[in-house]
Amino acid sequence: MGKRILVLGGYGTFGRRISRAIAAIPSAECIVGGRHPQRATPVTGENITTITVNIHDPASLRLALEGMFAVVNTVGPFQTGDYTVAEACAIRGIHYVDLADARAHVENITRLNRRAEQRQCLIVSGASSVPAVSAALVDMLAPEFDRISEIHTCISPGNRNPHGLASVRAILSYTGNPIRLKEKGRWRYAYGWSEAEKVKFPRPVGKRRVYLCDVPDLDLFPARYGAQTVTFRAGLELNLFNYGLAMLGRMRRRGLTKNLSAWAPALSAASNLFRGSGGAAGGMRVRVLGRKDDREAEHTVFLMARDANGPAIPCSPSVALIRRWIERGVAAPGAVPCVGLLTWDDIKAELVNYDITLVRV
Repeated sequence: MGKRILVLGGYGTFGRRISRAIAAIPSAECIVGGRHPQRATPVTGENITTITVNIHDPASLRLALEGMFAVVNTVGPFQTGDYTVAEACAIRGIHYVDLADARAHVENITRLNRRAEQRQCLIVSGASSVPAVSAALVDMLAPEFDRISEIHTCISPGNRNPHGLASVRAILSYTGNPIRLKEKGRWRYAYGWSEAEKVKFPRPVGKRRVYLCDVPDLDLFPARYGAQTVTFRAGLELNLFNYGLAMLGRMRRRGLTKNLSAWAPALSAASNLFRGSGGAAGGMRVRVLGRKDDREAEHTVFLMARDANGPAIPCSPSVALIRRWIERGVAAPGAVPCVGLLTWDDIKAELVNYDITLVRV
């Protein structure tokens, strides 16, 4: 029997990929958990079993965690800052990783640090495109600088990529709300899904509009790299939805609507009507500016997904961590954001089977 890994929400958009990848790891046994295990039929297979678990029911969660080596939590959105599963793992000495990209949730995971250290387990939040992949790419570029002054990251997925209701709710959570970001050494406030920019991605993606988003990088990168300006933007392939979100943001700012989350089901359904439009290709860009040998320096990398396997990118950090924990153990216990735990080579190893390439310009 291998080490038992519980994937919560393992039949969702990201959970299916993660479950299959973990099941393929030698010495791992993957257990898919959720409230509706019948939905896991497309996931089940060799080395994958299913259990029923309600993470909001203490008895159900306690039973599900028995005998587990680690837990991967894909059940979003994480904007509510609920640490129920992470804390339950810390109490029992079970390693934990989630795919949160919510700024406060990822940063405040450190509140569980003392308990995790006492129980000799590692609790990790943010094993997703941000901050895990974005930080790994900045770390890769960092040796090219004596000092980093600016970091600008953006993401634009292809319209034909699968996306869940949780992703729509996550975007709406900050659309039109004030977000705090560092610019030229000073903190300022802007609004979510505003201040659009056009970014030219390598072919076949081309130009995309991207908008300010609230992510953990905005706090973590100034502290980690000493950057005086840090931005993060995201955009959808179809400008119809970009403009629609921008309009909703303006409505929220003017007090015309308060609960944008209520729009999530309708927006998700509308996006499905246009699923045949656009393409599958998408990309992530990390642009770093600073100084090297007393000269200004700038380096940019693009992580390009040329087909519908773009979701493999946010899934890769959690799989890489599980693989490392199983094969090499955990170096040090604690509760931390997923920054500095993985190198680009670690993440790249989980993407080799997909048409995903790194482009340096």
